[in-house]
Amino acid sequence: MKNDVREIPARPLTKQEYGWLREILETSEEWRDADISRTHVIAQGPCDEGTSFLLHASDPENPRHPGEAGYIGRLVICTADDATIEVRLSQSGGRLRELFVLFVDPKHPHRRLPATWTEVSHEAIVM
Repeated sequence: MKNDVREIPARPLTKQEYGWLREILETSEEWRDADISRTHVIAQGPCDEGTSFLLHASDPENPRHPGEAGYIGRLVICTADDATIEVRLSQSGGRLRELFVLFVDPKHPHRRLPATWTEVSHEAIVM
């Protein structure tokens, strides 16, 4: 898959994106209290084997954590039709940077992330 992440007019997080962010942040002692009320998506599109959502807020979501760039955590969701959704959240300098969504369906390798699915397992993991 080619990288086609494009800038968009800043938009608020969807309900699903907000839920994923909040759940991942809860896995990290250092990020649990991050303020995502002003976090917006500023670019999105296919990237590598998934979909990238680039994030921006007017102020750092976690100004007490200016440390090294890296992943905060991830979600691993297994669906009833044997597909896997992995959602990773990265940060740099106290700011959330990217929500990356990888969808893998071994039965249908070219299938895209569906609008809805039935979960059989769901795990939030700190990284």
